[in-house]
Amino acid sequence: MGGCKAAVWVLLVALLAIFVSVEGQGRGAVPPVVAAPAPLTPAPAPMDLAPAPEPAPLWPPCDGVDLVYVNTRVEKIFPYLNETPWLQPYKFEAQVTVTNMGYSTVEGWAIGMNFSNGEILVSAEDMLLEDGRPMPVDVSNGTVLTQIPAGVLKNAIETAGELSQIQKTFTITGTEFGKKLFSMPKNINITQKGYNCSIAKTFGNTTMHTCCSEPNRNVTLTDEEFYLPSEKGNFTITYDVKQAYPGSYLALVTISNDSPIARIENWNLSWTWVENEFITKMLGATTRSADLEVCLNGIAGKTYTQMDLNKAFSCSKSPEIIDLPLGRINDTENGGIEYCCRNGSIWPAVLDPERSKSAFMVNVMKVPPQSNKLNSITPPGNWRFGDGRFKCGVPRRIKPTVYPDPYLMHDTAAFKTWQVTCNETAIKPPPKCCVSFSKYTNDSIVPCRTCACGCPKNPTPVCSPTTSSQLLPYSALTIHPENRTAQILAWAALNHRIPPNPLPCQDYCGVAINWHVVSNFTGGWSSRMTLFDWSNTTYPDWFTIVEMPNAYAGFEKAYSFNATAMPLMNDTTANTSILVRGLEGLNYLMAATNRSAGKLQSVFSFTKKTTPGIREADYFPAKIYFNGEECSMPEGFPMNAAPRMVTSMVTTLVLVALCSVVLVL
Repeated sequence: MGGCKAAVWVLLVALLAIFVSVEGQGRGAVPPVVAAPAPLTPAPAPMDLAPAPEPAPLWPPCDGVDLVYVNTRVEKIFPYLNETPWLQPYKFEAQVTVTNMGYSTVEGWAIGMNFSNGEILVSAEDMLLEDGRPMPVDVSNGTVLTQIPAGVLKNAIETAGELSQIQKTFTITGTEFGKKLFSMPKNINITQKGYNCSIAKTFGNTTMHTCCSEPNRNVTLTDEEFYLPSEKGNFTITYDVKQAYPGSYLALVTISNDSPIARIENWNLSWTWVENEFITKMLGATTRSADLEVCLNGIAGKTYTQMDLNKAFSCSKSPEIIDLPLGRINDTENGGIEYCCRNGSIWPAVLDPERSKSAFMVNVMKVPPQSNKLNSITPPGNWRFGDGRFKCGVPRRIKPTVYPDPYLMHDTAAFKTWQVTCNETAIKPPPKCCVSFSKYTNDSIVPCRTCACGCPKNPTPVCSPTTSSQLLPYSALTIHPENRTAQILAWAALNHRIPPNPLPCQDYCGVAINWHVVSNFTGGWSSRMTLFDWSNTTYPDWFTIVEMPNAYAGFEKAYSFNATAMPLMNDTTANTSILVRGLEGLNYLMAATNRSAGKLQSVFSFTKKTTPGIREADYFPAKIYFNGEECSMPEGFPMNAAPRMVTSMVTTLVLVALCSVVLVL
């Protein structure tokens, strides 16, 4: 019964649903509205992540010039030496970056490197060795690389951080031995005066770094046409481009002697062309050789096919230039240049300003790729001057030289000017003169030192180059040094001395100077200086400088020489030197003839009023210079025999007195 009721209810519901559906279709019922989907919205962005921290720098910021050396390549090269790997050659390449991180502009910078694996430097991009040696070159003992002309690194403040003006990067290539892995220099630094470089540190296997602190924090602001300041040196050389053309230029070279005492005789000057230039004409000087084959077989011959290169003046890559004799000064073909043609003699400016310069002019031809660029002029590098006593720096671009023009209302200036400074080195050639001492109270002369001016490899007769020179009698002073053997032996026997065997070698000096103390009394004293020329050279216009630190104030006069106070170099240096020259008409020190020396002498007088407490050693010069070159000084001073004589007399008188007392008693 219950089941029937449920079935009825199901049936009624079904009928009702059918009725409603049919009714709706008849009336156009609206279909049920479907809800629109919710608009798509982006998912909320996650919180912004903090930027990753910058990697820590390998080294702290630099307060001056930052220098980085990176070894970029090492490659084994022929020959392969498997049995002797320590001799195996390897090619290496390295990149060097120098950056000015300081306040001041860095002028004329150079980089020093110390190597340790027998390195041979083959090339250095846009760089040259400061000492002028051509590559390839052995740099196992270190080297200094620089730019020609002198490089300039401006500071970031004046350039707004323009990297191309404050940084220089170059690549070096070379050969090293026995080092398979990346080898590094022992040390790197810049050689700029005043900068203090830290000890270079290695990072990893390929990077070395150092920082060179600048001496001050003065901001340097330079204009577009930047010039380096002029430098002072013993000798300064200016390279003035007077006229410029696309393929050539005319340059005036002037050598100025700013040394206080150095005098150059027969000067010679050499440089190395950087862009393969050559000389077509020279006035006021000449070259030792033309080397025309360099032009005929080189770039010049391929470029200037219409020019007769057989008439070129000098095609040498490193021409050696010498002065012309006095007779060429008015020669229109070769002379005619102010300060030219002085036979290679340049005096110190403080002694003779009129003869302190030498000049000549060169016409220089350029070759591609610079031959069609009027403003592209590179001065020569590797300047060498004198006889090895002087070391020259790199050319520095300075403000153009201004010349007075008698035909114009205004002065004219050079197109471009470079300056080269040459200074005397610590390594000097052997002296050319020596000094001996003597005194009226002693019968012996303290002679010149053994081999004072150098010794031959195999001297004849056999002699000892290390044994001290032997005392001489006065009679030996005028005898040629080669003929003094008998005098030395006789004098040694007379003074009960045993001479060494073999005897010491002679001094081998062309000029010898004897300083003899003539007298010594209460109010003053006197000496005699004698010059001996044992060489084959005559010295016109000779001069000597006598340094007497403790006796100079008492100098009065010289009787046969022109002796005056040495001109002061500056206001702070005390003057203790006497400048000695020959009198007018008597200023030639003649060469030796028939083994007899040319001689000149004069007596000097001194007072003791201005030199109280003067000692025995003060009667003798501390140094003597002849024609600007320092002479070798003797090993000691002559003993003062007078005190011994006085002592003997006192002893005798005491003995006589004692004997008298005994007799009286």
